[in-house]
Amino acid sequence: MVMTQLAASNYRFYRWLIAGAVGIAILLTSLYTRYYQEVSKTEQNQRVLAARITNKLNELLLPAEQQTADTLPLVGQPCESVMPTLRYRAAQNQALRAILLVKNGTIYCSSLFGQRNFVFSNFFPTLVNDKVQMELHPSLVVAKGTPTLVLWTPLDKQESSSGVLNVFNIGLLANFLLEPQEPFAHRVVLNIGERSLEYGQKEITPTSAQSENLQYTAQSAKYPFSISLYGPNATDLALAALPHHIPLALMLSLLAAYVVYLSTANRMSMTYSISHAIAHHEFRVYCQPIINSENGRCAGVETLLRWKNKRQGWISPDVFIPLAEQHDLIIPLTRYLMTTVVENLNLFPQRPSFYISINVAAEHFNTVSIIDDIRHIWLPAEPMASLMLELTERTALSEVQHEQLKTLKEMGIMLAIDDFGTGHSSLSYLKKLSPDVLKIDHGFTAAIGTDAINATVTDTIITLAQRLKLKLVAEGVETEEQAEYLRLRKVNALQGYYFAKPMPIDVFPSWLQQYESRLRATGQQTKPEAGRPKANPSA
Repeated sequence: MVMTQLAASNYRFYRWLIAGAVGIAILLTSLYTRYYQEVSKTEQNQRVLAARITNKLNELLLPAEQQTADTLPLVGQPCESVMPTLRYRAAQNQALRAILLVKNGTIYCSSLFGQRNFVFSNFFPTLVNDKVQMELHPSLVVAKGTPTLVLWTPLDKQESSSGVLNVFNIGLLANFLLEPQEPFAHRVVLNIGERSLEYGQKEITPTSAQSENLQYTAQSAKYPFSISLYGPNATDLALAALPHHIPLALMLSLLAAYVVYLSTANRMSMTYSISHAIAHHEFRVYCQPIINSENGRCAGVETLLRWKNKRQGWISPDVFIPLAEQHDLIIPLTRYLMTTVVENLNLFPQRPSFYISINVAAEHFNTVSIIDDIRHIWLPAEPMASLMLELTERTALSEVQHEQLKTLKEMGIMLAIDDFGTGHSSLSYLKKLSPDVLKIDHGFTAAIGTDAINATVTDTIITLAQRLKLKLVAEGVETEEQAEYLRLRKVNALQGYYFAKPMPIDVFPSWLQQYESRLRATGQQTKPEAGRPKANPSA
């Protein structure tokens, strides 16, 4: 067999390799996607939590600040006269513990205790010296030592030693405002200046002591405070959550690998089937007559391969030929065709003027095996008919080596360029390859009488070949108009459904006998079979 068991095993190995690579790629991509999503989700939750706490604290401080604007005119008035107003306004804001009035650096009135006499700078030096607006401060009287938040509003810039001081019971509020959310925030801390207050703690601590495991900090745009979140970083949380996503990612990767494995099965099975078909002679050789345009006689045949698979039925050459080329089976196919033709040489006319044409891919020349095949398959049969190799253009003709062509010429082998005017063909190849025949592509033949541009190209090709003294064969002749057009332009030979469809090689002798008998009887030249219906070109 052409494809050995080792080769088949290699194909299977490559299928598994490709499927495995795709599966692993899908697995890694899925896990990375989930990892990235988890990181983004954690960071987003941290931002949302910090922003929500910041907004709540802003909403808590804003009413007090607005109320302070109404309280500032009371600064300097006797404490006894303003006490009812202070208590009423403090009661309106449940977060407030007390409102203090400060005049000339002295706290002289409190909404809780009335008349006071404390030096403001002794208790709140940063508010006076550093001129800050807000700070965390231990309670001085009520529940002494518990955290409070003080908001200082001076009377004006010139009178910074007089103003209104709002005291908030932040220690109690912190249990509601600063509650963390697991797993992305183990601790939530309020920072004001150099002091911090953490959820669940009853003491104010230095901000510098809160640096470990800091993940995110949100700064208030209106007040001088920030909210910090502490806990594991987003990447650690994403990695910890990754095992939960492995089952789904694994299922997706296995499904993708299975789909890839199945999708390559048809290709592999087809190539394996090609090898099997070659070994078991499943390919059938067909031939299509080539008619001399001057005398109407059959000048030769083009041999073709047809494949009827036992399971899939007839398989188009447009399917198995490209696959054979892709998987290095085109040379065995050509060798099979040549061997079958040699075995049936007795079916063809025994005259040197009759030639048998075989399509050969340029790859066949790369390994120099075409010369060896002719020496070992064609020449030992000592055929009367001539052999013509039609060089197909699925690969660049430049790959064909001049020395090989010279050797073929010495063997008496003719060379034709198939489908000239399409594919890789160019005028430079005519000089390099020195072909004996140019075959006009059926697309140009079909344009005769219908497409002025392609008809002009056809005329150009004909003129070029005649000037270079090359034989011309026109493919795809389907109508009498086309045959007459080409005959008048002295195209040497015609091939197409107008004369005969491709037929099994063993049918050719009877067709040839009938055709030549009819030709002698009628004296007609280059006419289709009498009474034969026109063939469908797409059949």
